[in-house]
Amino acid sequence: MARQVKQRDRVLALLETSAEPLDAHLLADDLDLHVTTVRFHLNSLIEEGLVRTRQLESTKVGRPRLGYTAVPKPSYTDLVALLAARLGGTAEERERKACEVGRDWAGMLGFAPADTTDAGAFVIDALSRLGFETRSATSAFGNHELTLCTCPLVEIARTNPEVVRGIQRGLIQQILDDNAAALGARYTAAVFPDPRDGNCSIRLALRKSDRDAEAS
Repeated sequence: MARQVKQRDRVLALLETSAEPLDAHLLADDLDLHVTTVRFHLNSLIEEGLVRTRQLESTKVGRPRLGYTAVPKPSYTDLVALLAARLGGTAEERERKACEVGRDWAGMLGFAPADTTDAGAFVIDALSRLGFETRSATSAFGNHELTLCTCPLVEIARTNPEVVRGIQRGLIQQILDDNAAALGARYTAAVFPDPRDGNCSIRLALRKSDRDAEAS
């Protein structure tokens, strides 16, 4: 069974890297598999919606050749990039609109209520659900400086940093606002993305509001 899965994955991987449809015989030759085995895996991939067929021009008399292509995987990054391009206005306006989206997104995700008064730890735990990892964290006088990496919006950050900054700030600000009572203070979040080398490091500054800072 494990061997069949591995063979199936190899068939799919080859189709995903091919710029053109491939027929069963080409796949069999490239993968050093029997053509019947390849057709078995192709039928399975078609049933799962991962592969589709396309009729190819035949170079010989007889039945037309059938080509196979991998179905493109949905890219939420591409979708957000398209939305970012449609926001229009100035960079400041795009960031403001993206911040509103981030707030709405936080509401849809339904983060668990804070069970700590440490705002930094709470934000780190909440964002870990979205694929962020913490690189460093420091706290002083109730304020927090966090550096997170592995941002899922890294590609958009390269072209539309203001949109990513807005989404992240809105998301973080909303979960902080929703949990102000449990955290014992209200915080203002500032986000500073730094896209580089396939990762998106972001620095978060969580500052207590003026009134809460004076009371502490």
